Amino acid sequence: MGYVRNHLATLATGAFALTLTGLWAYFMDFAPLTNLIFMMAVPITWFMTFICWIAQKSTDYTHNHASSEKQLE
Repeated sequence: MGYVRNHLATLATGAFALTLTGLWAYFMDFAPLTNLIFMMAVPITWFMTFICWIAQKSTDYTHNHASSEKQLE
């Protein structure tokens, strides 16, 4: 099944999104441009995390529920 049940991309993207979310609070008053960058980057990375999770759940479902045809001899 792989490491962390094949959700390694989801965990990596989620860790990056969590890091950006934490840094956003730190850099909020640094410059208006950084606030704009974080306002755009944080929701996008959380959306990417959600998409990775949905894609992996879909792949797991497809592979577990695939029709197993037996070859007739």
